[in-house]
Amino acid sequence: MLNRKLIGFILGTIAVLSLSVAILPTHVSAKTTLKSFPTSLHRTWYHYDGHGRYDTLHFSAKKFHYSEYYDHKWYHGTSTLHYRNDSINSKKPKTHLSWLVGHIYHIGKATWTNTRGWNQTAGDGTSYKIETKTYHHKKVRVLSEGGGAEFWIENHFYTSKGTAHSLGNHHFSGEHYYPKY
Repeated sequence: MLNRKLIGFILGTIAVLSLSVAILPTHVSAKTTLKSFPTSLHRTWYHYDGHGRYDTLHFSAKKFHYSEYYDHKWYHGTSTLHYRNDSINSKKPKTHLSWLVGHIYHIGKATWTNTRGWNQTAGDGTSYKIETKTYHHKKVRVLSEGGGAEFWIENHFYTSKGTAHSLGNHHFSGEHYYPKY
């Protein structure tokens, strides 16, 4: 039993390190930030929470706005995307609580847009990718929101409230979702 736990721990550690090495070059190579969000993101996206409420994300060229409901309260926020040179020799940026920094990452065949707070010093931020998925033999445009060490998907957003209501918290095959504990 101890050997199985030890082997499981070792294999898990190797898997995490392998993934880190595979992703690390992508993170390190991104020395400059986005000047504007990709046009494919520009719109309002909807996620149905299953209780009559819709969380929304809205992207424009430079602005990001969200509205989400949790802990029996609505939370809203707006952030502005700003360009920054992230080279090693850059000075520490001034504090801006409503500013975002954005990067583009390619992981597998997916292109992710990562957002982090201007002054964020730890964590990976939140990432978004757009893909066309098939649901009941129909093509659906999906914005996936994810993060974490392995780009786990937390939510899917859709282009209309009707689609969001129909799909709710549907999990698509082939995606990597946050583990349930």
